[in-house]
Amino acid sequence: MAIRTVEEYKQSIRDDRVVYFRGERIKDVTEHPFMQITLSQMALDYIVANDPKYRDLFVDEDENGEPMRFLHKPERTTEDLLRRREIVQLMARMGFGIPGGSNTTGKDALNAIAVVCDRMDRQTGSNYRERVEAYRQRLLKEDPAVIGAVTDIKGDRGLRPSKQVPHQDYYVRVVDRNKDGIFVSGAKAHISLAPLANEMICIPCRRHKEEDKDYAVVFSVPCNAKGITMISTDHEIDDIDNTFDYPYSSSIFFADAIVIFDNVFIPNENVFMDGEWKYSGDMAYAFGNSHRLFADSYKYVELEILAGAAFLIAEYNGLERVSHVQDKLAWLTMYCEAEEALAEQACVKPVQDPGSDLVYPNPMYSNIAKFFFAENYHQAMKNVQDIAGGLVCTVPSSKDFFNPETRELMEKYLTGKHGIQAEDRMRAFRLIKDLTSAWHGTLTIHGEGSLATQRMSILALADVERYKAAARRVARIKSDKEHPLYEGLLDYPPKV
Repeated sequence: MAIRTVEEYKQSIRDDRVVYFRGERIKDVTEHPFMQITLSQMALDYIVANDPKYRDLFVDEDENGEPMRFLHKPERTTEDLLRRREIVQLMARMGFGIPGGSNTTGKDALNAIAVVCDRMDRQTGSNYRERVEAYRQRLLKEDPAVIGAVTDIKGDRGLRPSKQVPHQDYYVRVVDRNKDGIFVSGAKAHISLAPLANEMICIPCRRHKEEDKDYAVVFSVPCNAKGITMISTDHEIDDIDNTFDYPYSSSIFFADAIVIFDNVFIPNENVFMDGEWKYSGDMAYAFGNSHRLFADSYKYVELEILAGAAFLIAEYNGLERVSHVQDKLAWLTMYCEAEEALAEQACVKPVQDPGSDLVYPNPMYSNIAKFFFAENYHQAMKNVQDIAGGLVCTVPSSKDFFNPETRELMEKYLTGKHGIQAEDRMRAFRLIKDLTSAWHGTLTIHGEGSLATQRMSILALADVERYKAAARRVARIKSDKEHPLYEGLLDYPPKV
């Protein structure tokens, strides 16, 4: 077992992988200026795991006393879930609200294959769990950077995968097999951190039918495998060295990639589903359950930053005691802390997969937490922008502030409340402008699952019979089969 150093991680991704950015192929992802932002986010995992201050949180020991990464271990208890949440939140506080990390989404994918492969083995007699355990042991031994690759490119959303035109590769599928493994083609989208990862765990993004069984495939694959091409998203800014004007954007870049598979060979030991279409939805659902905990954990830290920016600018503008500003600050505080309470509850009341010793976050609370965050985020942005005022849009740049010809004027007129430095107030304005950009607002709504996904999951999980029983009790409507929580209760009001 081992915990990699940062240098070992960097060396491991100098492997001639095929990555394109802004129309050019990148020769070395560790040297490219934009990819270095992503590299820093990924490397943070290895920095903290090797720091004595944090090592006990990130690292466990095996039976021989050898170090191993906690995130690669199976989750069996509430304490395991709470510990992962603590890891994500610590990483997010270090990383300006974004946990980055080389194993966060990979952990979610690993959890999914562990739960569903165990279920498939028990119900169908397959032996995928043995492969998952062997894969887990390799992760514990080698400590690679692992990500999840879930969302397919999809094409025509109104057509099933096998009915797409003009080709059937909008979803990743098996195109050939031999005795040693399978060959896959297709494309995944929005795959965060892919250009800087060592390998991906690929999972279906939807429930498939028998006619689409070739798309019911789950596997792990090195990011430099022959036949894989990655096309990275663009960055919304060019001035990535300017931390004054872009305090957030200059430090955050997911390099979300379209990952294209062209007849990529996957050896049998790395295949965790091959045609078991009845379980494809289970795999997507299990990933979502685990991934919601990741989202719910770091979103709270994002809200700490957003609320903090609002409190800062209210003070800098001299508005902290104005009633409508206090109302907005109170709303932001409630929004922030309610998100934390919902997410924690998902860990405190986990669900154990029937027939196994594995647990996952309570999907009802976890989905509600993610929905609550995304549904209210634009209102939060509006409140912060309202408190800040118009200078969020029209504040001059750092070039003007640090220009000797205009510096004195800006220090005179941009101070705001007496005693507040103009530079501090400008930095707060630039932070709010950066945090409330269209890119960040859109990412928040769609990251880790759309609002529609949460709505469907919440409704599917709703204990409708309990709700109806509660209403029937008050309405005095009798039922032949009552919900256990309401069956046999004393009459109310009592006769006294």
